[in-house]
Amino acid sequence: MSNFNALRQFRLISVNVASYHFNPGLFGTLITAVLLYTMVSLGFWQLDRAEFKQTLQQKIVERKNLSPADFTTLPQSQDDRRYYPLKFYGEYDVEHSFLLDNKVVNGHAGYHVFTPAKIDNNRFVLVDRGFIKQGQSRNDLPVIETPGGRIAFQGLLDLAPPRALLLAENVQETSRWPIVLQYIDLAEIGQILDYPLYDMVLWLDQDQAGSLEYDLPTLNLNSAKNNGYAFQWFALSLALLIIYLVVNTKRRN
Repeated sequence: MSNFNALRQFRLISVNVASYHFNPGLFGTLITAVLLYTMVSLGFWQLDRAEFKQTLQQKIVERKNLSPADFTTLPQSQDDRRYYPLKFYGEYDVEHSFLLDNKVVNGHAGYHVFTPAKIDNNRFVLVDRGFIKQGQSRNDLPVIETPGGRIAFQGLLDLAPPRALLLAENVQETSRWPIVLQYIDLAEIGQILDYPLYDMVLWLDQDQAGSLEYDLPTLNLNSAKNNGYAFQWFALSLALLIIYLVVNTKRRN
């Protein structure tokens, strides 16, 4: 106990400035240093996130204006392929479609329709064909007309839609098609179909064969939010430093 009290009373430095005496303790200084390091690090991390989002947003805008590529000329990285325009020839798997639940467009509840497209014997890609309204009840699934034969596909590549707040897990009831899903998991869907899917989905362009109501989500990476968080962390760091200096500075008699 005596050693502990000695450490608490230990003072790192003793500095006199005009009529003030700065004399910080060991424990208070260590705690303040750890907190300052953590908060400043979080501030710089938020700045890095903001810069990353700004760069990605600019790249995506530029990619949308590129001429459509085919599968042989696509970049290797998923990040570099995101929102990349793609064109290929293939055919829909007309017997299998999936309905992504809990979508609302223009005040109407419904689904996003996903149908796999066969590119060749070894490649299949899941195509988001757009929005369709739900039926009169949850059990009344919409009728989906899917064109057959070999056709041209054109759209934008993207990652599978992120999982939002899940009200339920996917129910793999395959006795009737289309299957209603709560989220898109490409590996899980590939197991249902018994063939592997490409690692990204294609958002089908408007007026393409098989397209429905166009509902491409707007990508807003919102780097301003990260800049705001960074400002908050730096402001807290400054406030902590000021408190540390004030608490450990006394006026000399």
